[in-house]
Amino acid sequence: MPSPPSLCAIWFVVRGESPGTQAVDPGQYGVDIPNDVLTWAESHGLDPADPDIYLLVAPANEADPEVTGEMARCWHPLHPETEAQLREAWEEAH
Repeated sequence: MPSPPSLCAIWFVVRGESPGTQAVDPGQYGVDIPNDVLTWAESHGLDPADPDIYLLVAPANEADPEVTGEMARCWHPLHPETEAQLREAWEEAH
């Protein structure tokens, strides 16, 4: 039986200039995007046809209280593999 998620992440749907210091682009850093997060993001404005709207992620314990251009946010538990990806991305970006 797999281990339960040990970390939560905050996912952001953002419009405008990328606030790179506040969160990371999961695609740029190879962080897996859970299907339910992608569905949530699309219901909050994420559209591949609009390059000014994108998805960002940050570890919940590291996330800024406000992200520039934020349209929506959600908390989501991470599985160990995704947690490791996010930690590595966060350290690389910061």
